[in-house]
Amino acid sequence: MIDRKTVLAFLDTTVDAVNPPIEPAEIVDGVAALDFVPGSPVLVALPNGKAMLAAFFAVLLAGGVPVPVAPASGATRIATIADRLGATALIAARVEPSRHGATRTHDLGAAEAVLLTGIPQVHRRGDVILLTSGTAGISSGCLHGIDALLRNAARHADAIGQHVNDTVLVCLPLHYSYALVAQALAALVRGSRLVISGPPFTSRAYASTIAAHEVTVSSLTPSAAIRLVDDPPDIPSTLRVLTVGGDSLDPRHVKALLTRELYLTYGLTEAGPRVSTLAVHDEPGHRWSSVGLPLPGVTTRLGEGGELFVESDTALRRRLPDSVPSPLTESGAVATGDRFRIDDDGYHYFLGRLSDSVVVGGEKVWLPSVRRIATQVPGVRHCATTVYRDDRDEVRYDLEVSMDDPGPQHAAEIERALNRLLLRSERPHRITVRPTADGAWHK
Repeated sequence: MIDRKTVLAFLDTTVDAVNPPIEPAEIVDGVAALDFVPGSPVLVALPNGKAMLAAFFAVLLAGGVPVPVAPASGATRIATIADRLGATALIAARVEPSRHGATRTHDLGAAEAVLLTGIPQVHRRGDVILLTSGTAGISSGCLHGIDALLRNAARHADAIGQHVNDTVLVCLPLHYSYALVAQALAALVRGSRLVISGPPFTSRAYASTIAAHEVTVSSLTPSAAIRLVDDPPDIPSTLRVLTVGGDSLDPRHVKALLTRELYLTYGLTEAGPRVSTLAVHDEPGHRWSSVGLPLPGVTTRLGEGGELFVESDTALRRRLPDSVPSPLTESGAVATGDRFRIDDDGYHYFLGRLSDSVVVGGEKVWLPSVRRIATQVPGVRHCATTVYRDDRDEVRYDLEVSMDDPGPQHAAEIERALNRLLLRSERPHRITVRPTADGAWHK
């Protein structure tokens, strides 16, 4: 369990590269003075920065259960999450109390808080809820203990050779488990210095931040790593370790990134989150499409359809709310929903998600192929598919595409690319083009 002295010492050495200086103790003391129900969830909807981490730790120290939430979440989304999880407080940069059924705000210095009026759900002291919008809906989450998350962070740090003299850059959203656990908490347990920047991610800003703060360890998503390859900046030689966390990375991108220690990792929030790591620089080329071997304390097996099952003492204890199906089997293993191949030496190869195959109008559609076509259109950075039933109870799917600078002509260009290769029944019902949102990636 963490304590106030450790938290404030860690935050004192943490560098916030994007926001004005703050006093972490003011947030810690302000949260301690809030009259929320002990053991109840507290939503932390702050952008990347020292204030976000200070609020996260402050809730833990005050006996609450922190729930990191995307800072761009609107009032309706916040209300839905709060209602489903039984949250009793919200911490954000600025809060309009009337929009959340409150009468006043509580000043925390670099943030504000409101007390919510819903029915609280009570958990253990030291619990954390990590949201899992990508696998079970926007208002669902995984209940973990902070000790388990710190243990997972330490295993990840061991796997990539992170040590006390390292400076770790986190540029991914801190409400993602990969950034919070594998970067921020890993820096805490190793005694490394933490530097917090973006999003948004740009290659030039990334290189500039590394140079300015002499960063030695950094982590990216596959989409950010690809952007780094497509628009290569002059990255300082101080960067000793680069890790890429996600489902997979094309070997040609892997090769382009192999100018320093490179680690490919796989994980999911339900597992706490990191599961496996590949030290690419120590492996032959035929393994570069792998995500490596399980971390110590983690065991895996394949089930029906090649689904990966993960057993770990850092796995979630419960899926919340209780009405959402649990990924835990009777034996306590996490059913990942991800398809893998495991070779004779134990190396894991990601093949896709079980839910990526859908029958539309009697035709089976392999959604990764649709996404792959869309990502081949110039300017497309990321795409995702959403499957649903329409008013006539027919299965449909929509395609959402992220581009750096979208214009009205891009949706038509993407539609033409799809029409050239897909049957009419295989095409998405709707195509939505949005500006790139950093951190949009398959876990």
